[in-house]
Amino acid sequence: MFQTISMRQLEAMLDGERDFTLLDVRERKEFEEGHLEGAVNMPLLELGTCLSKLSREKPIIVYCAHGSQSLMAARQLSGLGYRVMNASGGLYYYRGRHFQKKAFDSRSSSP
Repeated sequence: MFQTISMRQLEAMLDGERDFTLLDVRERKEFEEGHLEGAVNMPLLELGTCLSKLSREKPIIVYCAHGSQSLMAARQLSGLGYRVMNASGGLYYYRGRHFQKKAFDSRSSSP
């Protein structure tokens, strides 16, 4: 079983002591374009092969773009015995200050 939290609740947790793993299950390109500060990226389709990188010692908060991929990841991880929280609604509903957007690189643009 896993717990569902709102993005507002996640924001409060991000403001506090970080005694959890923040897991972004979107594709790498999406993650590189922007993600929550301190998040680790493990795309949903690769999650099964990356489990050894996740600690069972602290809870895992899972998020994605809209909430469906994180829900699937939360079910999968919970079924394997991890303590999991799913951030409902995903980044679509996030309005906090912990979002890190990729900086524009003027060197890579064309004149």
